[in-house]
Amino acid sequence: MKRMLAMLLVMLILSAAFCVLTSCKKEEDAPLSSPSAKIDVLKIGKADCIIIDTGSSVIMIDTGEEENLPEIKSYMEEKQYTKIDALILTHYDKDHIGGAADIISSYEVSAVYESKFTVNDIMYDAYHRAFNEQGKEVTKLSDNTTLGFDGCELEIDVPKASSYAKKQSNNSSLVVSLTCGESKLLFCADALELRLNELINAQISQYDVVKLPHHGTYVENYPEFLDTVKPAYCIVTDSKKNPIEVDTLAALVEREITTYETRYGTVSIDVNESGITITQ
Repeated sequence: MKRMLAMLLVMLILSAAFCVLTSCKKEEDAPLSSPSAKIDVLKIGKADCIIIDTGSSVIMIDTGEEENLPEIKSYMEEKQYTKIDALILTHYDKDHIGGAADIISSYEVSAVYESKFTVNDIMYDAYHRAFNEQGKEVTKLSDNTTLGFDGCELEIDVPKASSYAKKQSNNSSLVVSLTCGESKLLFCADALELRLNELINAQISQYDVVKLPHHGTYVENYPEFLDTVKPAYCIVTDSKKNPIEVDTLAALVEREITTYETRYGTVSIDVNESGITITQ
């Protein structure tokens, strides 16, 4: 018996010594994998539909026009997406909410987020009705809101003014930022000069990738905005018929910002622990 105990003691000592030499760790001490995401900015003309896949969650920002639904649904089928964990409708122009009612009726949508502004509009009423028919209410945002998905952080920045003297629909856009590990992406919807001023005055962070506002339309404070967020990459949701404006492109070229335009195809962004990869 004493011999067996002695052998057991020797084995425990040897095991402990081996772990010291080889840096053994308990399984629970193993480092967690970094959050990652795959983002597609769809080629659907001068309209926005952006899909974010964080691993177990799918987020959609805007739904394009009603006429874009075949392309959007084909994409969803190809990716085998049947549910949307968060549908963010940035503002109420038809090129951003035109397909919303159909998307809500066609997929399992857990939550819909919109700005505090309301409009008297058929498309607005249609997607509210579609969501209400499922026993759910659209979430109207008056304050900045942060959502978590698989370790990634999605922050929705709301318009600060109660009304805007110019282009209220565009200037009341929700602006969405996505942070996965060290990578930061910004989606600016159709924010124009007044809304961009709010972001600049709030000393908005620097971002690796920015989806430029309003399909590349130039506004006077674009240079200041770009100098504030300092992106390495920009994406423009434009079309051959309505391409990025020359002055906007010039501001990007001057700052040596690599730019992708959806008129040439869907822009795919892969975010992981190695950084950001963009393909088109």
